[in-house]
Amino acid sequence: MSFEDFLEKISKFIAKRPGLVVSVTALVVVVFLISASQTEYTSIEYERYFPIGDPVYKDLQLYEKDFGVRAEGVYVMIKGDNVVSREVYEYMLKLGDNLKNVDGVGGVTSPASIIAELNGGVLPNDESQLERLTDLYAHQLVPKKTLALMMVTITVTDPDKTMELAEQIERVVEFTHRPTGITTEVTGSPVLGHQVVKVSEKETGMTTTASIIAMVVLLLVTFSGAVRRKYTAFMPLIISIFSVIVIVGLLPLAGIKLDPDISSTLPILIGLAIEYAAQIQNRYEHERVRGVDRDDSVVIAVTKTGLAVVLAMLTTVIGFMSMATTLIPGTALFGIIMSLGLVIAYIFSITFLPAILKMLDKEEKEGEEKTTEVKEEKRGVGILERVLTSVASLTASKPKTILALALIVIVFGAYANTQIKLETDTKKYFPENLPAMVRFNELEDIMGKQYIYTIVLSVDEIGVDELKRLDELGEYIMNKEDMVYKSDSLSSLIKEYLGRLPESDAELSAILSMIPEDVLTRYVSGHTLALYLYTSADTHEKRVELTEYLKKDVRFFGWHEGYYITGQPVIMAHLGEIMLNSQTQMTLVAYGLIVLLLFATYRSITRAVVPLVAITTVIGVLNTMMFLVGMKQTIMSIAINSITLGLGIDFSIHMAERYAEERERHPPEKAVTVAIEETGKAIVTSALTMAGGFGALMLSTFPMLWDFGFLSFIAIIFSLIGALTVVPAFLMITEKFGGADIVNSLSNALNSRPA
Repeated sequence: MSFEDFLEKISKFIAKRPGLVVSVTALVVVVFLISASQTEYTSIEYERYFPIGDPVYKDLQLYEKDFGVRAEGVYVMIKGDNVVSREVYEYMLKLGDNLKNVDGVGGVTSPASIIAELNGGVLPNDESQLERLTDLYAHQLVPKKTLALMMVTITVTDPDKTMELAEQIERVVEFTHRPTGITTEVTGSPVLGHQVVKVSEKETGMTTTASIIAMVVLLLVTFSGAVRRKYTAFMPLIISIFSVIVIVGLLPLAGIKLDPDISSTLPILIGLAIEYAAQIQNRYEHERVRGVDRDDSVVIAVTKTGLAVVLAMLTTVIGFMSMATTLIPGTALFGIIMSLGLVIAYIFSITFLPAILKMLDKEEKEGEEKTTEVKEEKRGVGILERVLTSVASLTASKPKTILALALIVIVFGAYANTQIKLETDTKKYFPENLPAMVRFNELEDIMGKQYIYTIVLSVDEIGVDELKRLDELGEYIMNKEDMVYKSDSLSSLIKEYLGRLPESDAELSAILSMIPEDVLTRYVSGHTLALYLYTSADTHEKRVELTEYLKKDVRFFGWHEGYYITGQPVIMAHLGEIMLNSQTQMTLVAYGLIVLLLFATYRSITRAVVPLVAITTVIGVLNTMMFLVGMKQTIMSIAINSITLGLGIDFSIHMAERYAEERERHPPEKAVTVAIEETGKAIVTSALTMAGGFGALMLSTFPMLWDFGFLSFIAIIFSLIGALTVVPAFLMITEKFGGADIVNSLSNALNSRPA
């Protein structure tokens, strides 16, 4: 049984029992709506950006496991006119004790805790002695008299538990009584993640609502003229909303939580899912205006349009599913959710939509039919028609110029792509006005950039010789690498307490016994030592460069017992490599699969390649724009090429088909004009709804989502322009230089398609 036969059987069943189809659909939507109410939000974690078992990320996990801490902790900033006082230090001790009682806090280090431990567990009564001890042993945590820092070590690594812990820490800090004139602020990656989730929850509703409003306006402007009853113009929007409800309802059942990346699928789906329903409803309305009864109109709309729509759906799904080939969990999940949402939208479009259209429709009387025909005849030429006529005239008269410009854009875009920088610091993906982000930036201004490399070094035993080598390694790297402004290790810690390195193992043991346990665990774990390098590597390029230099430095220094280098900068540098490889892979996979799909459908390699010409030009436009405005690639924008291929190629397919059809009756220039004027209306509507869905992301305060929404919006608009200009220009030129072979192959492919 062919696919068209399958669609015919479904459509006849729908036409016979529309009430049953509508009832079942309503029940399904209600069930998933209930499930959707259980959806939870989570923060973005680096882990979801790396393939499972990635060796570089495993090093970070090994460090966190062995040293019992997260690579990034929580900082409490204590501010006042003078924080070096007994009253404020007592407050730090009390706050530290309260925080230690929170499950998941491994330890709290503050100037007060360091001095109290050195002074027999109590703070000195003499304020001048307190200041002297602070200058000697805790000056790093008191960068100036008006600011003191408390470092909270986090022992949990699960993102959801970390988020809960951050909320608890904020609550403890808020409710611990402070001295008069003292303020406390909390920052650090766990707190930032917690705040990101709160903003994401709010913005998901906002962007989805904005997408729905945009669809209402667009359907009212572009689609209301295609239906006999104005209120039915919003039926495609209902289909897309149903699709989103089902997708969100599936998430809790699959154990998936919404994060800022996944939540962006909702407004996008609102825009994309409309196209399928609009095409089928448009055909139904067309048949009804022609006088076909309701049942036959349902069958014709589903069988004749359903096949073309499924091809459009499959090309889009290919674009999104190519994201799954990267094996990056976050990227793959985004592609899978989008693909599943589009499939669900297609199913609703060929089942629920024709059923509800029939139920809302009534057989028109003869007078009503004539009234409809009169309205059709009186409808004047609108702005859209005039614009399409101008585009058609330009394309038909200047095909060589258009192709020359397209070629220039493709070539320059290829060059521009090599110059686009990467943004791998996820903190740059978040709104800058988040309180934790503002405080983190303030902390960096005071303490220096917090891009900390961690070199984990194996030792046979911890003795004075190992400490000297550790100290020498830190000094060697600091002197050699300009980007390293500070090293921190057990050696530097002991020098702060003793003023020098110990001269014997016995002296070493004595000084180690003086150091608080929660401070010591940051530097020692069994037979491994941690060397922390504070750097100014604030761009991807600097982090890649410094990572390679550090590997060479340690090898040259000759630490033969074994070592590995980890930390957030290493993770960021490696993420950039994954992003570049993934972008290339996704683009090639999307190109290949779409060509195979079109070739299998049309049995013509020419027919399969022609639509890709315009899309390749669009990719060149995107690369050029990103390069010229200095926009960086993010973990989301790397998928824009494959998404553009999946979305935009639909417009080019429709244009190439219509040109071949008109070419059987008209010369090339006339065929281009007719194809653009007639097919242009439908693809403009589809493009605007798609662009509206992606454009809603531009309301987000997340820079990553704004960039993705902007680039997708531009990609769709230029895909539309390319379909109306580059595709017909390419067909005209190739026909002129290559004879009629190409057009004949297009016509043969068109004629050989299933009816």
